[in-house]
Amino acid sequence: MSVQPEQATEALMLLAEATRLLYEDQPLQQRVHRVFELLRGPVSFRDARLTCWLQSAQPGTARQQYYSARGWPYPWDEALTRRVALNGVFESRTIVLSNEAAGDGDLPVMQAAYLGTPIFWGGRLWGVIELRAPTGTNLVNLGREMLTGLLPQLAIAIAREGRREPVPAGLVPVSETPTGLTLEPQRRQQLSELDTNLEQMLDLHELLSLLLRRTIEATGADAGAIVLVDHQRRQLILQLAEGYPTSLQQGLTNQGRQRFNWEAGSAGQAAHTGQVVLVRDHTTQTGLQPTWAGARTELAAPVLLGDRPAAIILLHSTRANAFGEDELSFMRALCRRVANPLNRAIHYQEALESANYLGQVFASLPTGLALIDASGKVLRANPAWSEIWGFRGALTRSPFHVSFDLVELLLPRLQDPMRLTEFFTRCQRNPAELQTTRVRLVNPNQNLQILSVPTSDSQHRITGRLWAVTDVTREGEADRLKHEFVSMVSHELRTPLTSILGYTELLLNREFTAPDRMQFMQTVFDEASRLSQLVEDLLSISRIEAGKVQLNRWLTSLHSIVAELTTQLNTQLARHRMLLDVAHNLPPVYIDRDKVKQIIFNLLTNAIKYSPNGGQIVLAIKETDEADLPLDHPPGRWIRIAISDKGLGIAPEDLPRIWERFYRVDNTNTRRIGGTGLGLSITRALVELHGGRIWAESELGTGSTFTFTLPIPGVNVGFRQRLADSV
Repeated sequence: MSVQPEQATEALMLLAEATRLLYEDQPLQQRVHRVFELLRGPVSFRDARLTCWLQSAQPGTARQQYYSARGWPYPWDEALTRRVALNGVFESRTIVLSNEAAGDGDLPVMQAAYLGTPIFWGGRLWGVIELRAPTGTNLVNLGREMLTGLLPQLAIAIAREGRREPVPAGLVPVSETPTGLTLEPQRRQQLSELDTNLEQMLDLHELLSLLLRRTIEATGADAGAIVLVDHQRRQLILQLAEGYPTSLQQGLTNQGRQRFNWEAGSAGQAAHTGQVVLVRDHTTQTGLQPTWAGARTELAAPVLLGDRPAAIILLHSTRANAFGEDELSFMRALCRRVANPLNRAIHYQEALESANYLGQVFASLPTGLALIDASGKVLRANPAWSEIWGFRGALTRSPFHVSFDLVELLLPRLQDPMRLTEFFTRCQRNPAELQTTRVRLVNPNQNLQILSVPTSDSQHRITGRLWAVTDVTREGEADRLKHEFVSMVSHELRTPLTSILGYTELLLNREFTAPDRMQFMQTVFDEASRLSQLVEDLLSISRIEAGKVQLNRWLTSLHSIVAELTTQLNTQLARHRMLLDVAHNLPPVYIDRDKVKQIIFNLLTNAIKYSPNGGQIVLAIKETDEADLPLDHPPGRWIRIAISDKGLGIAPEDLPRIWERFYRVDNTNTRRIGGTGLGLSITRALVELHGGRIWAESELGTGSTFTFTLPIPGVNVGFRQRLADSV
């Protein structure tokens, strides 16, 4: 039966693909295996075998044999293979496959078609290729045509394989049996099934888990491990371990990827030499210390990528001479088959970990990042992007375009909407240029710095922009504090220093009457005291922020503190009336007497200072219950102290900020009164050190009330003491 023209065309296409596969840079066994799978459909054979001699063309010398997957369990006829090689011509016949030769009485005796041909080229025998198929198939005609065109390419592939440098002799003697020579049909079937599974895997851990499990099952090892080889650091990295004692197994797995020096042990020897290392019995064979103390037999098989070991499969057995020639042949064949899948999985794992690392960096950065395409559509954004803009979560619209949706969402908060719109326009008109702007938002107040840089693909074509949005409100606040500090210090220093210098110069250069001299000296003393108080305030706030303020707490009566303060303030109350509303049955408080005296003094002097037209100042002290306290106040027994005045008052928008350092309400009256802006900040810190709370209520033009609490000894004293001690 001749081959039809359409079959000939198909055969030529198959031969071209088979030639391409044979010329790939893979181990010969994998290339032959793929060629067999390519030809199986059109040629309709059941199984195939390639026998080749890599170092010699004479049958009987060391040979390699490669088999197709999913073959018959019947063994091949070695005598028939030899006859084909010696005769040098195609051999086609019907053969009998017997269950007796297979060693399995359940297999039926059957007939099969056989086709075998030697691979001759350049007057030299390179190998024999054989096919078997069910009777009645077109094996002879189509198979002969295909093999005739494929023989020269097979000869070239075998010759290239034979020119590879021979493996150097190992320190531990192992068998020289070529790969595949002693593999039984069951072994070949195991390798074929494993090869199919490995080709489908990308996950490195999954691939290594399957490889280790199947290796232990096939070799009968008691335990095994797989390590990767780090040539740069000269280390072995443990990936998996199975079958070891529980304590050792937990130690290995709990510590993650352990690293070991590769200078010792059979695994290190295999990593150095790139060859299989076998220790048949550690009790009689010296030179290599056992990796596992309970092992007698140890085998380390390297998986080579090119000429460098990429991984070591390490097997252990508690039996001496547990691994024979069959296990060695299986391990060699396995390591060759797993090379490409392992290489692919390692590169995939590296790419996955790199992407995961970049994703974590992208997601965890406090800077808001958004990748935007050329039309302004947000392709990807990190969580900080939504948080900085105040969207509270993911983008509210999909798709989201910054040029339309962002301005619309922020419009109620934008102080200058046109500034952001003009920024969009600049980005679109100059897609290759870096752009930057600053946006101010209100309710709450925010200052945002926006940086927009162009993005490009691998061909350097502009694809869009990357926006980086940073909240610089705190930086702006720091600048404001610095400016206010410089302004305050310059004003508060210049005014008293001017008075001191002026009056002292007068006293030095002119004679005055005794009353005038006394008045001048009193002015100099008052201004010097003002300077001293400024320095003390600065030192106090510095110590508080550094956590260096320690409370010297004792049980103290507030009545004595009030008496001392009223006497001290008598000279400042010329235009004011002080009303004392102090309960007679006040329990003692657990406080630092000097610090509490400073708190009340600061609040009273503020009340006097900010009610320049005089009026009534009330100091009220009583024990209170939780109903009269703010919601966030700690539970317990407390003394409530309130200082009220009928002075200037504080505007509602300024009230939340009066506790900030250097903050002073900006109006004509406060500028005339002066002050450092530190008193209330210090007062609040001292109250909170005692465990209490302070708050203010005020109405502009009517007056203010400042209230704070102090603890009463009892169930809450221990808690407050621990709090103070921790500070």
